[in-house]
This record gives sequence, structure tokens and C-alpha cells, in this order.
Amino acid sequence: MIISVTNLKGGVGKTIVSQNIAVCLAMQDYSVCLIDTDTNQNSVSWAGMRDEDLSPIVTVGITDPKALTKEAKKLNEKFDFIVIDGTPSLSQMTTRIILLADLLIIPILAAANDLRAMPQFMDRLDEAKGFRDEIPAYFFLNQFQSYAHQNTVAEVLYDFEIPFLKTKFRNRVAFGEASAMGSGAAEWSDSKAKSEANMLAHEILSKIKELKLVPNG
Repeated sequence: MIISVTNLKGGVGKTIVSQNIAVCLAMQDYSVCLIDTDTNQNSVSWAGMRDEDLSPIVTVGITDPKALTKEAKKLNEKFDFIVIDGTPSLSQMTTRIILLADLLIIPILAAANDLRAMPQFMDRLDEAKGFRDEIPAYFFLNQFQSYAHQNTVAEVLYDFEIPFLKTKFRNRVAFGEASAMGSGAAEWSDSKAKSEANMLAHEILSKIKELKLVPNG
């Protein structure tokens, strides 16, 4: 089962969202591999800081598009879940990340610049659908601050016909603190951030069941 987390816009929290999905699934005893496709390799560095006593997450860096397709398919045979931490790029890599997805999570912020970049991403998604019709996709609101913001985002994105996940990450320092120490919010001291991370994983697993997708394990 491959969960791709991507958006062409940088700074929307793809890496932290990816890390938290991977952590929560690993804590439920699924075998998890996190693939870092960004040239900065932040998730690879995160894995290097991760305490050995925490739930195991195999993390690999793959920045070549052709290698990603080959290696992700191989890894998908060995792990229950592959989580792909996407890169903010208009390159071929983004199309491949989308095509590999059994479930596509699109983190967004309630900010004008992020909303303006969405049509380019939708063009890339439509391009991918030329090769594969069914790509279940969901918007995920990150760094959420107010319902007024959420309503604005929903109105702007309504025409794209992609549903929102009900779960959202509020703008909490704990997400950044946990990531800086090689952890996920579910392993951190902030109970509210922990709850949001677990709720996201629960909703993703519910969507997988609803869509009749089957984790490899």
C-alpha cells in the first residue's frame, strides 16, 4: 500500500505530515517504509535522529524519478505501507509520485500563495490520470488556525472536486519540535498534537477500508 503525500507548493508541511503518518502506522505494528524524494533529504536526516527505542521506520532517499518507480514497487512487496514524502517540483518526479499512489494526500495551507499554486498541481494530477484513471485523492488542511480560513479554502478548492479529510493539524509548535528530534507527534508530550496525528492515521485507515484497498500485511 503506497500513500503519497505531495503538493507542488513548498512549505505546506509535506514532510511533517509524511513523518506523522509513518509514525502512527508503525505504532500500530504495521511495517512502514518512508521514501524521501526531496533533494534536501529532511526525512532521511529525521530518521538518523530517531531513537532506537521508538517504533521502527525504514527510511530511504530516492531523488531520481525512474529509480523511484522501480524501488517503490520493490519496497511495496516487503512492507505493509510505503509513505512517499513528495518534493515541491514540476518535474517528472511529481507525476511518478502521483502514479504510484494507492492513496494520495495533498497537504494545503489556508494561504493565498498556496491556493494560487493548486491549478498547476491539478494539471499534473490530470496528466497522471491519463495513465491511470482511479487515483483516490484527499486534501489535508495543515497548520489550521480558524474556521474562517477553512471556509475560504473550501470555497476556492470546491471546483477541483477533491474531498477534504476531516482531520486537520492545527498550527502547533509540537509538530516541529517532534520532527526536529526524529519523532512524530504521537510520540511527543503534547496531547493535542498527539491526538491529531492519531486521528489522521485513523481516518486514513478508514478511507483505505472504505475504498476496499488492502494493506500488504
